[in-house]
Amino acid sequence: MISSLQLAKLCGVSQGTVDRALHTRLGINTATQEKILKIAKHHGYKPNPAARELLGGKRTLVGALAPAKGSVFFMDLMNAIRQVLIRERFRFYLYSFSDETDFFEAMDDFAARRCAALVTVPPREGLKLATRHTTNQPIITLLSPCHGASVYFVAPDEVNTGRQAVEYLWRKGHRRILHLTYHREATGIHDRAEGYRQAMRRRNAAPDVRKVADNLAIMRAIRAYRPSAVFCHNDWLALKTIRALNQAGLRVPEDISVLGVDNSPTFADLCPDISTLQYPMTAVAERCLAIIQGGFAQSGFAARPVGRFEIVERQTVGRVHPRGVEPPRP
Repeated sequence: MISSLQLAKLCGVSQGTVDRALHTRLGINTATQEKILKIAKHHGYKPNPAARELLGGKRTLVGALAPAKGSVFFMDLMNAIRQVLIRERFRFYLYSFSDETDFFEAMDDFAARRCAALVTVPPREGLKLATRHTTNQPIITLLSPCHGASVYFVAPDEVNTGRQAVEYLWRKGHRRILHLTYHREATGIHDRAEGYRQAMRRRNAAPDVRKVADNLAIMRAIRAYRPSAVFCHNDWLALKTIRALNQAGLRVPEDISVLGVDNSPTFADLCPDISTLQYPMTAVAERCLAIIQGGFAQSGFAARPVGRFEIVERQTVGRVHPRGVEPPRP
């Protein structure tokens, strides 16, 4: 592939004239522009985006960091953001990190590139980001907030997500609703559980939140609470719960209903039957774009929760008639 200087020499014009032809700027006649475009196409010339940014002063590279572990949901979320950003002619480079050390090394690399922004799912809650990471680019964190100048947290109202789950299951006749979640500390995990507790107490029902790591812990929690429905933190945990119930000889939803959260495209392709709440990926992506383009200058804009989950009714939640009906004994 030839350079812009080589293209200019082939066309017998200056590099400035080549730039005007390729970007349809004023100061060039039609015949010269057509000649340059024809020769550029023949030689497979493509403008260097980094050089174009240096000349034009506009940064279009957006870096992205996501954990390699548990990457299906993270990759789907990042892809939704990518689709919105490339629509506005941003370039999107995603790196998956293995641990916190790897994360900060990648942060250094992106900071040196002076990106238009960096979008990340942090390796843990509440990280303090150094000035060298935030001076020349806004940092947008997803799922877990971080601290530092020019750091913006983009997330839906997860407390409301917990409430929505209970409201939906309650409408289906469920009164004993168990919430299964994870041991790790994260804002989304905490807030979904809190929304569940609030919704259950509002209905004078006893909430029960259990942090589980394996099938044995899942079945212990179910045997202790004897729910008619289980609200799981996400679809992967819902799938794990369904498998544990099936191994114990219980049917879903005939014996116990199971509700997940996320409905990311990859998971939905793999497991199309799980009833779930749709994570507002497109709304999150649009908020990231607005921050990158300067919309965060509005008072309180970046801090407001974004989007709303939508119920996706499938096969794993059934309707029950609670009066006089006891849930099956596992």
